Amino acid sequence: MEKNKYQRASKSTKKEVAKEFFNTDYGHNIKVRLNRLLVYGIALFGFSIYFLIDGIMDNNNISKIVLGIIFGLFAILFLGGRYYAKVKQCNAYMINNPKKTSKKKK
Repeated sequence: MEKNKYQRASKSTKKEVAKEFFNTDYGHNIKVRLNRLLVYGIALFGFSIYFLIDGIMDNNNISKIVLGIIFGLFAILFLGGRYYAKVKQCNAYMINNPKKTSKKKK
């Protein structure tokens, strides 16, 4: 069994697999969770930028700068986790459904 089948696939195959996976019931539930992680990550980046700028403008207020850095790290963690979960789920889908995801020969 190939453990990294999704990573080695072409771009078009990855798009097809993701589309097929997210059309399943389980995939739809995962997509909702992934979208939630995306929104949280973007919001944390926004707060991070706000706190960094506010901390620098306010005579280098260390507590705001540290808070901005922490929010930025959590934003990166959320967005990286989102990508990791998507790749992991699509890879499992490709391994468990080889007929639907194999290349078509002409």
